[in-house]
Amino acid sequence: MKSLYALASVGFCVASAALTITSASAFPNEEIPKTEPEYIAKTKTAAPASVVNNATITMPQPDGSSKTVQTGSNGFTCFIGNDGTPECDDQNAMEWRKALQAKQTPPNKIGFIFMLAGDTGTSNHDSSERHTHQHWVQTGPHVMIVGGAAHEMLSPYPRDLDVKDPTQPYVMFPGKPNEHLMIPVVSQELTTGSTR
Repeated sequence: MKSLYALASVGFCVASAALTITSASAFPNEEIPKTEPEYIAKTKTAAPASVVNNATITMPQPDGSSKTVQTGSNGFTCFIGNDGTPECDDQNAMEWRKALQAKQTPPNKIGFIFMLAGDTGTSNHDSSERHTHQHWVQTGPHVMIVGGAAHEMLSPYPRDLDVKDPTQPYVMFPGKPNEHLMIPVVSQELTTGSTR
């Protein structure tokens, strides 16, 4: 029953996210803005306004620390990754991320991440090998299902290192501790090019 509830919740979030995308957007650039207003503006491209306007937004500081530039109330934390990709992570996704950074086993929970601006691309073999451009994949607007409890959801999806179609759901970093499900969210207008 928990799995069905989680999947229903994910479906609702994905449908809501897809409705917020109204025009084709370029992939984000790798720039991390230096001023708070510019940083916040880029970060807010990661998720629907209903999420990001009520989320905590953190900004890296020159000394390596992180500063809260917006205090939130909905459990999401939004930021721009080291590669320039804006994202919004729920509490479970933040726990997953912190466990991986500490080289620990991620908690047995399902986390949810919005990346509605798309990403700047990476090596699907290992994110630390991004500079090699081997097994390169770049995905447009998408959401991610992460966490230890998400592994059982991954089996039906493609696990190829060389992603054949990043417009369809696939497993990122297959076989690695940080493997997760990528779910592109593109409206029908973007797919067909129509402008109703």
